Amino acid sequence: MKNVNLDDLEKQILLAQKELISIEHEGKTIGYYYPIGDREAAKKAKEELDRIIDKTLHPTGLTEERIAELRSKLDYEAANKAAEKLKAINAQILAQTGLTEEEYVSMFMNAVEDEESCV
Repeated sequence: MKNVNLDDLEKQILLAQKELISIEHEGKTIGYYYPIGDREAAKKAKEELDRIIDKTLHPTGLTEERIAELRSKLDYEAANKAAEKLKAINAQILAQTGLTEEEYVSMFMNAVEDEESCV
């Protein structure tokens, strides 16, 4: 992945072939540019994404605008650091307990199901 400054974005997009570009402004990543290789595959992927969004937004009451607003407030650098830290902690837990990732996740899923059945 190539990192570019927001001011250089237009030039870099024109130069990009199929390379993912991370867009930075004032030293922080503010977005990504994914060049479209196969337009038909991109169209199908967009349609599938739209179907997924429709299925998930309605039950939650969220709108695309609200999701965009929430995303704009995210500190992606901090989120990535937290995700890496969580991965390391999970790896330690799995190593210490001997559980597989699936067994570990199912413990939480069972706890949530038990809690929901009590309500």
